Amino acid sequence: MRIKLRDIAERANVSTATVSRVLNNSAGVDERTRSLVLQALSELGYPMYQESALPRTRTGNGVVVAIRGVDSESEPVTQKQGSQNISSFDTFVIDGIERILRRKGLHMSLRRAIWEDPAESDLHHLTQADGVVIIGGIISTQVIDALEQAHIPFVLTAAHVGEREINCVMGDYIHGASQAVAQFARMGHHHIAFINGPSTTSTSQDKLAGYRLGLCEAGLPFDVQLIATTSDFAPNDGYQATQSLLARKREFSAILYAADMLAIGGLRALKEANILVPEQVSVMGFYDEPITEFTVPTLSSVHIGWQRIGEIAAQRLIALLERHDEERLRITTPTTVILRDSTRSVGGNQPPTR
Repeated sequence: MRIKLRDIAERANVSTATVSRVLNNSAGVDERTRSLVLQALSELGYPMYQESALPRTRTGNGVVVAIRGVDSESEPVTQKQGSQNISSFDTFVIDGIERILRRKGLHMSLRRAIWEDPAESDLHHLTQADGVVIIGGIISTQVIDALEQAHIPFVLTAAHVGEREINCVMGDYIHGASQAVAQFARMGHHHIAFINGPSTTSTSQDKLAGYRLGLCEAGLPFDVQLIATTSDFAPNDGYQATQSLLARKREFSAILYAADMLAIGGLRALKEANILVPEQVSVMGFYDEPITEFTVPTLSSVHIGWQRIGEIAAQRLIALLERHDEERLRITTPTTVILRDSTRSVGGNQPPTR
């Protein structure tokens, strides 16, 4: 069980602020009180006390940004634009992280690996860093355990890990999906399909919850046959899932896709089936990637502020590096529905409102 500041404060009969000052080796605490707190730390087996009862010193290795990819070699952040293993949202998150860290004079490097099944060398590299920002997806508990056991400050971006308490920053996927359904409902769509990503990702679980919430709030029926789940977020996955949805012969006039790349594959499947978008079926993606303005028709999408997510994650990591902070914050950023040509009202035109 994780020991909290209030547990230590109660054992030493002092305030939590006093405990924090002792952990940070701050002035203004008399020796008797400091001894009481240190004794409580020892009795409770507090991890930082077992190391030194002082703030963690920097290793000089800088901040590592961990991203998903096949190459586990670390490389300078300046090479990010040429990497084929970084998605567009990764790039925006990295830009936000880099902007904040540069202001603080902190060195930053990238580490690419399959974080749902990390190699020992990758875990070793992370645990030698001053701090880590993980750009999410599926993150193995090995990664989280290794960082916590080594007392390395870290922040997960773009995802969370269920009920486990860690510092993470992400878009409000539940609200974003419910917003999308509400927008479809306002346009007169009563049967809304949903092409979701892998059920193993926390983001897909949140989007499904948001989709169901949106239907409930709009008073629309929930039909499990209008939901298809993919194994990844690539266009081909969206293409195949849309074909599967069409084969079920269920009535629907709108489709929400859990990612823009899935929607791009879906647009092709609909075109091959001679279904006009948006005249017969309205389509909306998720994430508002740059390519959405260049599809035919241009793609409506749920906007996520990826660069802002990166900035907030970097700010949170700096706070963890500069002071002892036991809080585990789950921070969500707002989402916005961006309407383009792929959506329209039932029986009429819906002008884009970018």
